Amino acid sequence: MMANPQFVRSVRSYVLNKPFETVPEEFLWIACDDYDGVIELWFDTLPAAVATANALAADSAVQSAMQGLIDTVGSVTWIGHVVDGFDKPGIAVKRIVAGQPRADIPLETAQDYWVHDHYDFFSRFEDFMAYMLRYRAVYGIQTPGLQITSHRFMGMCADVGFASLQHLSDAYREPKHAAVMMTDIEKFGAKTGAITFTAGAVEVAYGKAMG
Repeated sequence: MMANPQFVRSVRSYVLNKPFETVPEEFLWIACDDYDGVIELWFDTLPAAVATANALAADSAVQSAMQGLIDTVGSVTWIGHVVDGFDKPGIAVKRIVAGQPRADIPLETAQDYWVHDHYDFFSRFEDFMAYMLRYRAVYGIQTPGLQITSHRFMGMCADVGFASLQHLSDAYREPKHAAVMMTDIEKFGAKTGAITFTAGAVEVAYGKAMG
């Protein structure tokens, strides 16, 4: 993949999010995931992202290398714009959650509420926020020109960092936040269709450390 000319020209960072080898039983409720890995490709522009994805999909050498390695039918791929919240040192667990907006409100209205108002909402809970080392919002961009078999649009994706699985579990069981979390999510998010992944290691395979 990294030999593809479009990749070399346009990709700023290639990040591999790797799973835990084992997850202790007490954390399976929060770290029992839908997928076994996440790849991030970072770009400067939306056209570069679409053009590169299509070039990789049309590259026979890339597709041959992926056979037996990546389940493209079972994978999900989309393009989004990153809005950084905060990033602190000490992250050992990366929690990625992607979901869809409510069907009865415009996509951009849901995304705007999620990026701004929902962030303000959960930031009020100091005991919950004490565990969180990173918050990064990635709102999905609809790209009809994206010509890859695994394309499935996701409206919203959060990248959240913690120091340990224990801290991840404790954060989402923090009683004050847990008691009211869904009341705000229901204002913008669909009740079904979310996907998750929890990374135990992150490798920057190419370019800058952005993921």
